[in-house]
Amino acid sequence: MFFKDDNKVRVSQTSITTFIGADTKVEGTLITHSSVRIDGKVVGGVVADGTVVLSSNGEIQGNVMAENIIVAGVVDGNLTIKDKTNIEPTGEVYGDITTARVLIDEQSVFQGKCNMNVDRTKNKRGRFRLKEAPVKPEIQEKQEKEEPKQEANREQ
Repeated sequence: MFFKDDNKVRVSQTSITTFIGADTKVEGTLITHSSVRIDGKVVGGVVADGTVVLSSNGEIQGNVMAENIIVAGVVDGNLTIKDKTNIEPTGEVYGDITTARVLIDEQSVFQGKCNMNVDRTKNKRGRFRLKEAPVKPEIQEKQEKEEPKQEANREQ
């Protein structure tokens, strides 16, 4: 196995303050300032300041914006997640994902694009840098002298 269980989003049952039951259908945008567990169906968007837990019987038809998400049901829409996205073995996502970290089980379904918006300047290994390294003054002078020569060659 390539991933440890430590990579999964952990949610305390006491931190979930909003529940959508299995026999409940919500139409419109569901907005909560905490975490939410969805066992039923939401037709519209979901906006949560905490974690969205979508059970295996749950379904969301619309976009989701949250801190974290655990998908064991079906999402037909785009996910914009600040921290961690988990797609469990029974999970299905049909839409694009924008997240900092993602864990997709090999038995799940994901149809879309994934954009991991991690700040690459903070990479511990330092291999990827978005900012250019400062150029030494002597190299910069050499580059500036060569630029007019290259432009003259292009004009000829």
